[in-house]
Amino acid sequence: MNKKINKKINLINDLDKEILKLINKRISLVKDDEYLNSFDVNKTLIEKLKDINYEHITYNDIQIFYNEIFNLGRNLISIEKVAYLGPEGSYTQEAAESKFGKNSSYFSVNSIKNIFLEVSENRAKYGIVPIENSSNGMVGDTINSFNIFNLNIVGEIVLDIHHTLVSTCKNINEINTIYSKDIAFDQCSIFLENYHLNEAKYIYVESTTKAAKLASKTPNSAAICSENAAKNNHIPILFKNIEDNKNNRTRFFVISSDESSKTKSDKTTIIVQLPNKYGSLITFLNSFKKAKISLSKIKSHIVNGVSTFFIEFVGHKNDDNIQKILTKHSKYIKILGSYPKEVEDI
Repeated sequence: MNKKINKKINLINDLDKEILKLINKRISLVKDDEYLNSFDVNKTLIEKLKDINYEHITYNDIQIFYNEIFNLGRNLISIEKVAYLGPEGSYTQEAAESKFGKNSSYFSVNSIKNIFLEVSENRAKYGIVPIENSSNGMVGDTINSFNIFNLNIVGEIVLDIHHTLVSTCKNINEINTIYSKDIAFDQCSIFLENYHLNEAKYIYVESTTKAAKLASKTPNSAAICSENAAKNNHIPILFKNIEDNKNNRTRFFVISSDESSKTKSDKTTIIVQLPNKYGSLITFLNSFKKAKISLSKIKSHIVNGVSTFFIEFVGHKNDDNIQKILTKHSKYIKILGSYPKEVEDI
């Protein structure tokens, strides 16, 4: 090793030691303070770094890096259990880790309803549930579960969904069976047609992780799954990013028995069941118009045979102008939560 390289290695080592000292100092400042370890404060601190221009570091890099540091501090107070949907390697687990870091305590649950149950029974502090996908719309099971359980949304996570084709086959022509979820097949239809894989037998399974596991053990087969599922099942990736819509995204809710405190940029989600009479929806929405509250989403959904509206708007439920509306229409509204806004819409 030449002297120039050796000098750089020593410099890098000195910088790494200094970085670790500063991280340790930062954790020492917050380790005994529950408020400083809240997601609201973490979001505010990260946003203060948004406008700083670093030549080699993007804002997304900063978010990922600081979330891990933030969760190191949280875990010193208590390692909170987080329930997520699906087996290890699912997109929901990926979303959970993006919020709570790699070192939190996770366990998988087999249905959305059971995630709500685990949090309600205090077997998990938080649950991660999908609420909508940019290609496939709202997740009915999540809306139905909010109608059953009295839990709060305390955060949202938006994850870019990228599918891969994995197989032990050396040649794509050897594939005669493909495993995946029905939604994943739909989201990759153009790719499958272009490579004549629509001629293969499609076998629908409950998760893309299970699809990867089956493909790893079945000759002449493949799976559509996430990169994490491929890695966890030690199966080669033949093609990446095979989804039709390159802006394919899923939004997840973080649910808890707790509530989120007010921040400078909040969003509130409610479900509304109005009387079945002429003009009831217009009358309800006019309340927001008069109060100059911006609605970011309104979707209709059937819950137990009743027409239900899923509505989101800018602001916190404790804001004076919002409280007036929620009080006025209280018998028609169920408040699902106010929480830090991560995105306007997907």
